[in-house]
Amino acid sequence: MSEWSILIALFRATVEQKGFLQGETKQHAKLLFNRWQREGDKLVNLIESMSNEDELERITEVIEEAVHKLRENERKVY
Repeated sequence: MSEWSILIALFRATVEQKGFLQGETKQHAKLLFNRWQREGDKLVNLIESMSNEDELERITEVIEEAVHKLRENERKVY
């Protein structure tokens, strides 16, 4: 497993998570995150062009599943 693949999968999961935060963060934080996301997208495109797409998808799915479990556990606690 490539460390780059893990990094890209984490970035993808972070971008996905942003969708859950909309409406909950302040405008300045959103602007900063959007700038970070644009720069990250450039890096993702560069690395994805040199990576194994199946591996990236598999790792991304694992991360997304883990985040889903975290949300479920959080709901149980509260």
